Amino acid sequence: MNTALFSRLHHFMIISDAFVVVPGGIGTLLELSLAWQLLQVRKLYNTPLILVGKMWKELVDWARRGMLRKEVSWPVTQTFSIPLCVTTIEGTVALIRENR
Repeated sequence: MNTALFSRLHHFMIISDAFVVVPGGIGTLLELSLAWQLLQVRKLYNTPLILVGKMWKELVDWARRGMLRKEVSWPVTQTFSIPLCVTTIEGTVALIRENR
């Protein structure tokens, strides 16, 4: 990854009050993954990761099924409670207000 792009993205992650992810492409997945990882390893705290749209629940469920297996010991169940999946703008706003 381009160092300047990563530095800019990382800076935006650090100063954000919430992450709201809407359906997108590969870049969206990259940014979602970075935010999720920083929250997982506690480099970011109390910053909601809100995934808006039906596709995201399927992605989180897919990751849970693939990663939470007996032979794989590194992810913990709490990892999959980090992203908050909603399907409406109202749900998104409510989560942001709850996490102020």
